[in-house]
Amino acid sequence: MRCNGEARLLYVGDVPVEASYHGSALLYRLLSSYPPEKLTIIETAAPSEPSRRLSDVNYLSHPIGRQRWLNTRFHPHAVAWYSRTATRMGPQIEATLNGFACESVLTVAHGFGWLAAANLAAKRNLPLHLMIHDDWPRVADVKPRFRDWIDGQFASVYRQAQSRICVSPAMRAAYQARYGKSAEIIHPIRGSECPEFEEPPQRLRRNDTPFTIAFAGSINSRGYIEALRQLQEALEPVGGRLLIFGPLTADAARDVGLDRPNTVVRGLLNATELMVRFREEVDALFVPMSFDPADRTNMELAFPSKLADCSAAGLPLLIYGPAYCSAVRWARENPAVAEIVDTDEHGLRRAIERLAADPDLRVALGRRALEVGRQYFAHAAVQETFDRALSTK
Repeated sequence: MRCNGEARLLYVGDVPVEASYHGSALLYRLLSSYPPEKLTIIETAAPSEPSRRLSDVNYLSHPIGRQRWLNTRFHPHAVAWYSRTATRMGPQIEATLNGFACESVLTVAHGFGWLAAANLAAKRNLPLHLMIHDDWPRVADVKPRFRDWIDGQFASVYRQAQSRICVSPAMRAAYQARYGKSAEIIHPIRGSECPEFEEPPQRLRRNDTPFTIAFAGSINSRGYIEALRQLQEALEPVGGRLLIFGPLTADAARDVGLDRPNTVVRGLLNATELMVRFREEVDALFVPMSFDPADRTNMELAFPSKLADCSAAGLPLLIYGPAYCSAVRWARENPAVAEIVDTDEHGLRRAIERLAADPDLRVALGRRALEVGRQYFAHAAVQETFDRALSTK
């Protein structure tokens, strides 16, 4: 356990803090041992699910954008309006605190909450700690003429922050060049309760069940949808199955063509249940990144958080993405940690044929994933980096 000497910390952001997936799970795990009486969480978009929240922590909801406008063809205009509004919302956020005397502010550069957090920190002269999961100035869906304003705001907040936390070396290097400030690197973190396995599951040594690949996480771009469609097709010649774990529903899967007979939508599970399903049912884990040219910058700078839990299962990793993406670069820097496909669906089909036919290859890749995953994603090491960043004054 950490000591109780931490500052009273206020989190303000669009990314909910809950035990679910992606940035939400990262925040949940990093803050899970923070003294609850010294932490207040203000979620500025969709609120977290109460059953998935941190215990005994004060959660408040203060939505900035109205979802009904963000779900229309006016979305780019709404993003511009709400972004400008958020830059003046520090006093409104502060008024909801009910006497919580925060001493530092944490936020994630996504949506609108980070702008309100920066405004509050500046007006109160408080340390601001900025986490960046995605290259938001280029990810935000806005009109081209508004993108320069977003980037200017991001540059200002990035320089304002007492600590900056990036998810990959490439992101840190790019932002150092763009904005003239360095940052800490925080890789995805495993939960403190994540089991430690010494060996891959025994099922990898057998070839007497249908070859099964799992994908876990959200599907939030055309590039990811296309990768999963290609995976469905590539599994058919070997009689393989695809299991999808995450918030995707069966109806939504049907709408985007992820409904072939060999695809099963399993829903969102907690990390412990997910690990059980991986070890008992799955022969490999799919880690896609988008080939879409529109996603290139984010694929270069962002880092797939699913690698933390996927590498803990002791299963082979199948990384599918362009050569420039962070996941492929990570895998090449750690030889034999994954089966890498950086070409097209033909390469994907050949990789699946190899994995389906060769139990020894599956076991070797699973063992290497365990080894490298411990080096990068162990809870204690990542937590130490985060704590150091928060102690920056």
